[in-house]
Amino acid sequence: MENISMPRKVVTRNPHREVGVLNPGWLLDHPVEHETNLEKNFIMMALACHVVKDIFHQPIELTLIFPDGSIHKYTPDFRIRFNDGTQLIVEVKAEVFLAENKLKLDLAQRLLAAEGTPFLVVTEKHINANGLSARAILLMRYARLTFDAGAALECKQLLEEEFRGSAHVHELVSKGVSESLIWQMVAAHQLRVPVGLNINPQETVELNTQEGGCHDYFCAWFGIA
Repeated sequence: MENISMPRKVVTRNPHREVGVLNPGWLLDHPVEHETNLEKNFIMMALACHVVKDIFHQPIELTLIFPDGSIHKYTPDFRIRFNDGTQLIVEVKAEVFLAENKLKLDLAQRLLAAEGTPFLVVTEKHINANGLSARAILLMRYARLTFDAGAALECKQLLEEEFRGSAHVHELVSKGVSESLIWQMVAAHQLRVPVGLNINPQETVELNTQEGGCHDYFCAWFGIA
């Protein structure tokens, strides 16, 4: 583990970068920092994925030994922790910069693999595909709404007792459930939706009972095989 150091203070306030903080209090007990707009959109997409339990920005520092013997420090962007206890290190990188960073990212992948930790590179092609990031942003707006806990419990009971745990949004609405409440519960991971996150009355929602396969589901969420 001497080549992997634990968290450091993360965000350098660079006036030329879009530095900011998201505070997803409906899901996490801490803020998540970002240094680019691409990172911000990644965070919102990750938060929308029901298998995600926690997100940490710049969680570790890696010591990489290049083929010429030179030593370089590298800090990946995020650590994702899943509901099944597994985790994933993620680098968010614009496609245009992949080629020049290929060796560094390959070395990081090998080092993390030796420690049993998977490594994933996510680009704007994954984040912006099919308008998914825009729908994730919309879901975050629902997430900030507040509802009585009893209303959420009634929604879950209705879904389980009358629809066997799975229903279209419009079916729940026809039974008197607020559509805004349904999407707030999706954002809070009380309910789950299929890959694609289609925020419309025809979308299927289910009780969030997934316990395994979180890494593969997260990759599918971003359209990564």
